[in-house]
Parts: sequence; structure tokens; C-alpha cells
Amino acid sequence: MNVIVTWMYCSPINESILHAQVGKESGTQRTQDYYWRCVFLLFESSARLNPNARHILFVNKSPPRTIDGISLDKLSSQYNIEVIKLQSITKSPSDYYHAWNTQFIVLDVLDQLKEEVGGSDNIFILDSDIIFNEAISNELMNDIESHKALLYSIDYSRNHDINGLTRVELLEISKEMNSGFPVDDFVYSGGELICCRGSEISIIADMGRKAYLTSLERHREGRAKFNEEAHLLSYVYHTLGYQPYTANKYVKRIWTDRSAYYNIDGSECDLVMWHLPAEKKAGFLKVFRSFREVDSTLKLTAKNFARSYGIEESISSKLLRYLKTCARGANRLLHRLTRRRA
Repeated sequence: MNVIVTWMYCSPINESILHAQVGKESGTQRTQDYYWRCVFLLFESSARLNPNARHILFVNKSPPRTIDGISLDKLSSQYNIEVIKLQSITKSPSDYYHAWNTQFIVLDVLDQLKEEVGGSDNIFILDSDIIFNEAISNELMNDIESHKALLYSIDYSRNHDINGLTRVELLEISKEMNSGFPVDDFVYSGGELICCRGSEISIIADMGRKAYLTSLERHREGRAKFNEEAHLLSYVYHTLGYQPYTANKYVKRIWTDRSAYYNIDGSECDLVMWHLPAEKKAGFLKVFRSFREVDSTLKLTAKNFARSYGIEESISSKLLRYLKTCARGANRLLHRLTRRRA
């Protein structure tokens, strides 16, 4: 079975945690609603394209009854979402790193999944600002079975600052933590996707927890440590011998803000999953607000999902479509002229 998982942590009103796309007012309902919209659009896309998948949402606080006048209770029922309370909350100390100190909650998710999934299940732990663009394919499931875990790896240069550490520094930390660290080139794999067989969950969870405790100890000693969950998970993946880049043909971190960074190249239509971090205040809000009551269910009425999320066709595909339209028009004109002459 394919198991689609995400999680949502709601800060108390007096807690302030910086998240790059929505700011640091994490304790306000307005900020949390940006993430709740993402959560339910992730499950909407999966329920529509992967109707036989199991959907699990881990929370520390139940979803609000409504957002934008739309019933989240009704959506939860429509998409068969299992809402499970987090049994523990792993947050790094306030002086650990200036951002992302709730991202280690994914270790709690992994711990609880050990009791929830079977060894032959395909597990997709996803950031909530991911949506399914295509159904989970047989090719994808076969790759999970073959590789045991699929990694979305990013080609940062060796000295690029990745949330406070370079790949060179990440390699140094890894070798200090594990004298038998198996590689000499640390590849960073993004934390937005943890994709593996159910049989690997306990292994990843246990090694990840151990690496986190070691990072806390290094922090207390004033030594470099893994600043965020993707640093730590990349270390775990290398240690376990998983092959990098194996998920890159299925998912992409898509940046849609032309004023900041834009990496759309026209290949996105073939991807199974889109990660859209810059769309929390834009595309996700717009599409979520398009829910309408149809035949006693809530359905999206957005006419163009790609455009709603800031993804437009490549110039080449637009040109091809234009030429096809012109050709159809020319054929119709030629047909009319031929009939008149006859």
C-alpha cells in the first residue's frame, strides 16, 4: 500500500519560529492557516490521483473546523485522512539555530510510523507544500522496492551555504560522528521527501534519533552540528548506503517567484510531485479558496492548476501549441476554399 504522510505543528500563541516564506509569527492562526491550506491540498491531490492510498496527518493540535468558510472536517472525511496525535515533540533549543527548530519533529513522525506501517508499504513523508501532479506510477513503486529509499538530491557546490553549513563542513561533521562514514563527497538530499519501504522506517528512525542526540551534545560543547533535519537525514542516508538522486525524476523543488528565484524549465508536467515552497501565500491560498460544494462534496474549481501555482508552460510548448492552432485554422480555410471551388 502507498502511505501518504505529512505533519502539522501548531505553535502556541507566544512562540515565534522563523519560516522563510511566512515569517516568524508562527503562533498566530493566520500563519498556521497558510500551512493548513497546504495540508488539505496535498491530500486533495493524492485522493484524486491515488484513490487507494492511505493518508495520515500527524498533529499536536486538531485542525480548525473551517478556514475561509470551508469545512476541514468535511475534507478530512472526503480524503479519508487519519489524524494522529504526536506522542512527543522534538524541538531543538532556542539557541541551536536561528530557524527551522521544529523540523526535527519529523523524527517523532518516523518513531510513530514504526507502529503504523507494514514492511511492504511504500512510505511518502512529505512537506505539506507538496502536491501530486501525477499518480504514483508502477515505475516509482518499482524504484522504491529496488533502492529501498529514494532521495531527492540537490546539486549544491561544495562550498555553498546550505542552512549554515557547506557540503565540505557536513562531511567533516559526519566523519567526526562516524569514523566509518562511507563516502568522501557529502551529497545533500532535501528533507521535503522521505520516501522508502516500510521495512526501512525503523532503521532510519533509530539512526536519525541517535544522530540528533549526538548533534545536541555537540551543540552543548560548542561544536558544529547538523542545523536542520535535511543535514541529519542526508547523513543517515549516506550511512545506510542509499543512492542519491533516485527521486529527482519524480519530484522537484519548484521556485516560482520571478523576483527572487525561478527554476521552471518546462519539464514539470512530467513530475509526479511538485514542491512549491514559494506558493504558501499565493497559489495554495488561491486554489484552496476555489473549493465549492458539488454533489454534497467539496471540489476544487480552479480552472488551471499549473497557472494557479505559478507554473506556466515553457516557451517551446507555447510555440508548439500556437503552431498547431495555426495549422488547424489553415486546414479549415483550405477546406472551405476547396468546397467553394467544387
